[in-house]
Amino acid sequence: MEGRKPQTVGIMGAGPGCGVTHFAVLFANYLTAVERKRTAILAWDGSRGLEELAAVCTGGKMGPNPISILKVDYFPDHGVEGLAWCLQRDYDCVLLDFGSVQDGGRAEFLQCGLQFFLGALNEWKLAELMKQKDWMQKGRGHWTFLAAFGSQEARREVKRRYGLWFEPIPYAPDAFSIEEETAAFFKRIWRDQG
Repeated sequence: MEGRKPQTVGIMGAGPGCGVTHFAVLFANYLTAVERKRTAILAWDGSRGLEELAAVCTGGKMGPNPISILKVDYFPDHGVEGLAWCLQRDYDCVLLDFGSVQDGGRAEFLQCGLQFFLGALNEWKLAELMKQKDWMQKGRGHWTFLAAFGSQEARREVKRRYGLWFEPIPYAPDAFSIEEETAAFFKRIWRDQG
């Protein structure tokens, strides 16, 4: 790789259960299948989500890293070392799954070339999201705010109160299948930011 660095994409959620890992896997599959980008995902948060995914997809035969599934390379728990390794390879995009903002990784998230912040706008998750309002204000105008859950009314209320618009993520139950609506959504957010 002669001087070209991969695009780093940070993905963080306002709390647990916002869909960060599902979004990261779905986005990586879009980048690989549609945009033809050589893509890697690193788990930064220490959760076992990517490790469990890799174990299921490989029949428990994990082997050395990276674990490749449908041409996406997965690094289930690598943090700084994994990122340094990826930055020296010929990846086009490296997605960093930071999990929840409470898991840490704020400084590293801010250093990514693109930042996607996910919130759940369900009534029972709004209080958790609002605890992060000061943190979210740091990204106002720079980050892309997304929500997999919640009503249009909740999105409007968050916009009215805090000036932050959470773009709805299309329903995509299978993170390995890129439907037309999902592809159009990713094309738009990738072109706007990428």
